[in-house]
Amino acid sequence: MDFTSITLNAAAKAMHDCVLPALASSGDRQALEQAHLVWDAIMFARDRVDLIDARRRTEVLELSTLMGQLMDLDSVRRLAVSDRMAQVHAESLQVLAHPASTAREYSDLGVKLGETLTSLLAEADDLAAPTRSEIERAVLDHSLRKLELDRAWLLPLGLDPDPSTVRDLQTLLKGGSAE
Repeated sequence: MDFTSITLNAAAKAMHDCVLPALASSGDRQALEQAHLVWDAIMFARDRVDLIDARRRTEVLELSTLMGQLMDLDSVRRLAVSDRMAQVHAESLQVLAHPASTAREYSDLGVKLGETLTSLLAEADDLAAPTRSEIERAVLDHSLRKLELDRAWLLPLGLDPDPSTVRDLQTLLKGGSAE
């Protein structure tokens, strides 16, 4: 059993019920402000900890989709990295199909996918401009979907300049990509 949520709840309760009131009554405004930031961080972690598996899965799904799109390009199939891409893509499909895959497995696979895509981009530097642009557009589209997920993930922190345009996190975690 994972006690992370319980531990974060206990820490949040201690901050709310004891630490914050004590600092408020002490008159130390800077310490109180910093304690509020710690409390906010604890609350954010508490609210996100149970979604980490889904987030990592979504990230792998997006990277795997990008890799599949890139592997469909004739110019990419001729590159030295194409065999590695096929291998990592197949591995990602296996992990995605297995319902018991963990956040750690998704995270490790995300690193492999990222490294393989980085190798592709390095090789693509030597391709003709129109072909390279096709690859770059696909990567940019993926980056925009990743940014959309990041904005939804971080929304509770109150830092987004236009929160009304942020899509629902649960929708994005279920594979609802950008429209």
